[in-house]
Amino acid sequence: MLAIWLPGFASGQEDADCLICHEDDSIEREGDWRPGTSVFVDPEVIASSMHEGMMCIDCHVDATDDHDERLPSLACADCHDESQEAFDAGMHGESMAEGNELAPTCGDCHGGHDIQPIDDPSSPAHRRNVLLTCSRCHANAEFIERAELHRVSPLEGYEQSVHFGAIVDGEEGATCTDCHGAHGLFRASDPRSAIHASNISTTCGQCHEEIRQVYDVSVHGDAVAEGLDDAPTCIDCHGEHEIRSHVDPASSVYPAELSKTTCVWCHESATIQRRYGLAGHRKESYADSYHGLADQAGSTTVANCASCHGVHDILPSTDSSSTIHPDNLVGTCGECHPGASANFAAGKIHAGSGDSDEDHLFVAFARTFYLWLIVVVIGGMAIHNFLDLRLKGRVGRLPRGKDHQRFTPNERGQHAVMAVSFIVLAYTGFALKFPDAWWAWPLVWLNGGEETRRVIHRIAGVVMVAVCLYHLVWIVVTARGREQLGQMRPKVQDARDVAQMFGYFVGKRADRPSFDRFGYIEKAEYWALVWGSAVMAITGFALWFETEVLLLIPKWGFDLATVVHYYEAWLATLAIVVWHFYWV
Repeated sequence: MLAIWLPGFASGQEDADCLICHEDDSIEREGDWRPGTSVFVDPEVIASSMHEGMMCIDCHVDATDDHDERLPSLACADCHDESQEAFDAGMHGESMAEGNELAPTCGDCHGGHDIQPIDDPSSPAHRRNVLLTCSRCHANAEFIERAELHRVSPLEGYEQSVHFGAIVDGEEGATCTDCHGAHGLFRASDPRSAIHASNISTTCGQCHEEIRQVYDVSVHGDAVAEGLDDAPTCIDCHGEHEIRSHVDPASSVYPAELSKTTCVWCHESATIQRRYGLAGHRKESYADSYHGLADQAGSTTVANCASCHGVHDILPSTDSSSTIHPDNLVGTCGECHPGASANFAAGKIHAGSGDSDEDHLFVAFARTFYLWLIVVVIGGMAIHNFLDLRLKGRVGRLPRGKDHQRFTPNERGQHAVMAVSFIVLAYTGFALKFPDAWWAWPLVWLNGGEETRRVIHRIAGVVMVAVCLYHLVWIVVTARGREQLGQMRPKVQDARDVAQMFGYFVGKRADRPSFDRFGYIEKAEYWALVWGSAVMAITGFALWFETEVLLLIPKWGFDLATVVHYYEAWLATLAIVVWHFYWV
């Protein structure tokens, strides 16, 4: 009976018998998939381990003088039955039960003869060493290939994470076992797994409890609780192993990434939109707004998805607690725009200057009017100049006449300031609208990005307004200014000159008509500049001081200013390129 309960005594195997072979430090296990696996035993190592005083056969219960090359499993369960039970139920235990030689044993994770308590820094199961322990298999290319794992070396991603950084800094960062479990590891598809979608928030909530509570009652948390497979969990937004700080540009939750990749991964999916009735074109409409354009230019302070919808506490717009509920919009906008009024938060949120759906009547009219105006005016200029160029090609180069200095140094100075400010305004303005264009890259990559572009644009705007005001005073108070203004006044003769010029173009007139000091060519451009400068200044300041302006005018008035400013910029720029550059 004693032999049954005490197999060591029954076999008569003593530690000294084992050491006859295992005291040789060159002895290795044969046939192991990991070459160089030593089976050398140092009695001093055992004596300093937590198993001090135990005999070899206490663990190797089947050991005899002449045993197989690989002993059966250790008898860890005799003392650690709960851990063994959890291990057997997990995927590692299942793999071992199937006879898979790649399955890890207790010793692979806890060590062989030098087993220490897991709170001992020298233990491979200590939280600071778990990463290296798991990596022996999960960062081993041969193992990954042999085991046909789908996740390729999670170690590389984890080493870039905030969790690993915390461990390196001596803090309590999450390790493999904190998220995956210790002995009872299950596949992510198994509802028992700590990383199953239904359990992710609980797993992360071990450290982030307050966030878990907020997330669980959000629209995403509710969807997960209902068992919707498409519902995003913590790892869908933050990543699995490579979880970075939200201030890290490489993070999936970095402000500049949310509207480009993270949120749109689901919200721009046609399948998910159809399945759950989600609104489409959210990214497209956001991208056309000022927020979206600045975001594309690299701004990290402009409003993104999370700025308005929330981070973990995202709720439907119909929920009175939602940040985008109609009753809460003023407060939400006011987070970035102190003093925002109801007008500020009214109207379409995502739409920008290119969106014509459900526009106010005046806004829709302005857009249509400007589109036709651009076609007619710029098209007319192009036809006029083409006819002139064609005729010049036939007639040949005319003899150069006597040069006349039209402008004084003062006037040339005004022109220079106007030209520089106009070019800067056009460049920085269109760089906002087309941040992905090659010519906009210098501004996008400039230190400060969108913030720097905005400052440059506004400075140029102030300079242009200043030179316009100076010119206004100049033409009123100086004799030279009044004289020049008189020469620029439209006359009936200007209309006759246009008719005569077209007659000359088509061969109805033999001689090119002569003009006064300033003909219709200069007058058309001058008065277009006067009109355009006034329109751009008024609408530009309205866009600059958006919060204050919306205290005075309705939302459609601001939308009107946005549309007019954009299309007037196109009209002015094309006029300079097609008309001014040709005639100067």
